[in-house]
Amino acid sequence: MKDLLYICNPVSGRGNAKERLAEIVDHYNTRGFLPRIFMTGPGRDIREELKGLSEDDMLVCSGGDGMVNFMIDNMASMGIDIPFGYIPMGTTNDFSRSIGLPKDFKQVLEASISPRTLRLDAGELNGRRFAYVAGFGNFTDISYKTPRVTKNLLGYLAYVLEGARSISDIRPFHVRVSTGREVLEADYIFGLVTNSNSVAGMRSPRETRTRLDDGLMELELVRMPKKLSELRDILSSYLSSDYRSELIEFRQGSSFTFESEQLAWTLDGEFGGCYDRTEIKVMPSAFSVRVL
Repeated sequence: MKDLLYICNPVSGRGNAKERLAEIVDHYNTRGFLPRIFMTGPGRDIREELKGLSEDDMLVCSGGDGMVNFMIDNMASMGIDIPFGYIPMGTTNDFSRSIGLPKDFKQVLEASISPRTLRLDAGELNGRRFAYVAGFGNFTDISYKTPRVTKNLLGYLAYVLEGARSISDIRPFHVRVSTGREVLEADYIFGLVTNSNSVAGMRSPRETRTRLDDGLMELELVRMPKKLSELRDILSSYLSSDYRSELIEFRQGSSFTFESEQLAWTLDGEFGGCYDRTEIKVMPSAFSVRVL
């Protein structure tokens, strides 16, 4: 049998990774692989497990979108560039939606060891890699501040409930953004830099024409509404995915610089640090993931 390193976050999403472990191992056994299992957690160093991996080794991870972030950031810091399979077990699974992984679990397992791979761009925020989204402002911290037990019980609805609870306390952030072609400066309620067709379960606007391997990322900024009707237009735009509000701005680029007060950033659903100057750039063809 061939070796397979299986890296698992046992508490992602509804915490069913452990429940399906026997099924996963059995599937790989029938395909001629002998999994070596590594469960992530406090004090567990993934770098020791990744050392010595070569292009001939099979690598699979399971968890939420944060697991993809965890993998590509650690692999990049170690100079490891081999394809990996991904079994989505998070709450919204934006990354798997974007790359078109199947919803059927057995097909996902097949995809995780498939010889077919996609070579994708990544982002880098002040030296830290991310897979598909960096965000600041109101609501962008929901994914890591929402209590895990709440997310496990309610799934995506928990994100909506936590966001709605904060609507009456919207705070503006004065930010100056350079795209390399122009400078945008205003009070924003949140901003995103994405390389994804789905963020928090919502589809990206058609006009951005998102591709995951074109060396570009999409910038989305939402200006502070001055009256209730403008806030309603923003909410309606997101709920209907038509993005018609004049307060929502979209740009594309290969790098963006943000200057502001201290901004807390979210990277792929995990806390990404606080900065008053943030440089985000595209890392073209940065990693490979297995697909059917």
